[in-house]
Amino acid sequence: MGDPTPPPEGWIKGLSKNPAAPDDVVERLLSIDAIDFSTRKEWSDKIAEVALNHPDPKVRRNFAVFGGDQRFRLARDPVVKVRRALAACWEFGRRLPEEVLDILADDPDGHVRWEVVHHPNVPRQSQIKLLSDPMDDIRAEARERFGEAERPPGGWTPMTAEEADALVTSENAETRERAARNPLLPVDVVRRLTRDPEFRVRLAASSHPALTEDERASIDIEIDPEIVYRLPEWTLSLPHDAVEVRRHAASAHVLIRRGLARRKDLPQDVKERFAADEDFVVRLLLAENSDDVPVELLLEIWREWEGLSQWRIKERIPRQGLRRFADDPHPRMRALALGDPQTPPELVDELSRDEEPWVRWCALRDPRLTPERVTELLEDDDPNLHRGAAADPRLPLARLLEALEETRLAAAAARNPALPMHIMHELLDRAGVADRQ
Repeated sequence: MGDPTPPPEGWIKGLSKNPAAPDDVVERLLSIDAIDFSTRKEWSDKIAEVALNHPDPKVRRNFAVFGGDQRFRLARDPVVKVRRALAACWEFGRRLPEEVLDILADDPDGHVRWEVVHHPNVPRQSQIKLLSDPMDDIRAEARERFGEAERPPGGWTPMTAEEADALVTSENAETRERAARNPLLPVDVVRRLTRDPEFRVRLAASSHPALTEDERASIDIEIDPEIVYRLPEWTLSLPHDAVEVRRHAASAHVLIRRGLARRKDLPQDVKERFAADEDFVVRLLLAENSDDVPVELLLEIWREWEGLSQWRIKERIPRQGLRRFADDPHPRMRALALGDPQTPPELVDELSRDEEPWVRWCALRDPRLTPERVTELLEDDDPNLHRGAAADPRLPLARLLEALEETRLAAAAARNPALPMHIMHELLDRAGVADRQ
């Protein structure tokens, strides 16, 4: 939540992130370029017009990424950094309609066009433009992402012995690696690549479906469990053949098992095998991609995994009975107890006093926590806790007003959505921000 910011700077910082700030407060903040558009998904047309026509490109850049649908108009903004921000919104999980991507695919700035390549819904006419872009790196990225559209189902094309030989004898290691990933590459050519001087090429060849397990075992590779490797694409495009899936699922090659664990159509016995796999990533990928995995696996993943998918995993854990984990030695498991609808307020209060700050923070977010306890958490030593309490709408108004005057709480208190509108204006007045016109 950032370093403590004293008033009046803290008030402006907090109000800029207040999701309940009305339009007239937002307009005053925009007059000093102090608004965070990421705090809500939609903005009124009035605020959008101010943002779209704001003289400061930094404001328009912020709106280009986090604004509502009105931001699409910025595809023709005269400032290139604004257009770059709009094109790069995919990095924040935001999407653009096809007509906007088509405009940006014609942008004179190469950085903008490069960002367009990475959107998941680039229309075909834009793909064609980008595949023939004048810049080498854009064409290469477009071929990597859109070249599949020219391939038959499965994404791979068979090749003659002469074509295969030309690829595997290339001086470019990337070309040889790409050839090794083709499941239709003749097996004798694959065997040549298993002896390639480059590790990346040998690794790609090692997971080829035509090799035997003995051949894989003889390849000079070592897979580091701490490194994220590219998984063999053929494990997803493999036709739905239970016999073949079972055969490959029994492979000693961990990248093949990881690749298969992503499939949605695994036979039940393969799911059971993968749920007990010695490799954590196999178990993780199974949990992420299969709907009917054992609850015990979901609990294990929640306990051990803090990646992006952790919240989706948590949502799938049955909530009934989770209060049994309130005394678990692992803090993430104790926090799970708050997800049980039958957890009594007394237990929520107890967890808000847990030795682990993250468990206390989870308890603070629980609607069963009393306003009195929220107030007490203003004195918690952990910054996330005392600032979180200051921003909590359950905080009594009298204490909220006091918090606005404290350096360590001012910004968080100004972010509190329960802050009355007239108090917001008073804070801006005291901070010297121009009044509404």
